[in-house]
Amino acid sequence: MNSLTLTFPWARYSKKLAAKILNPRSTGIFTQEEAVARNLRLVTGEEGKREEGNIVRFYWLVDKEDGGIIDARFQAFGQSALIGAADTVIDLIVGKNYDQARRISSDLIDKTLRDKENDPAFPKETAPLLNLILHAVDACAEECQD
Repeated sequence: MNSLTLTFPWARYSKKLAAKILNPRSTGIFTQEEAVARNLRLVTGEEGKREEGNIVRFYWLVDKEDGGIIDARFQAFGQSALIGAADTVIDLIVGKNYDQARRISSDLIDKTLRDKENDPAFPKETAPLLNLILHAVDACAEECQD
């Protein structure tokens, strides 16, 4: 548990990850009213526990006909790397359908944020945070399967 709650020196993050953390573009929520006004379906997925110190919640606006993710936002509470990873996932999933979104992996998130091909963007201790992100994506995708 200590390894999950300790902070990481910023020097261990890639520059791209640090930029995402400092300037996330997709934070916030969508309401049911916004979804109805745009004739889209609101889908939410959450993972994490307050007691453990990390929670991520995704809000997707999904096309009712083809399951395409038209827009997405997130809320993240916890370690800074969680913010960078969640914002990156939003960039990766908008324009895809829910089935494609659930195929995103922690490796893809990391490779997207690397400064150099062989230098990981995230410290190895952040693997549980990336798993939280992927579980929240899966929760959203599950809601789309009806």
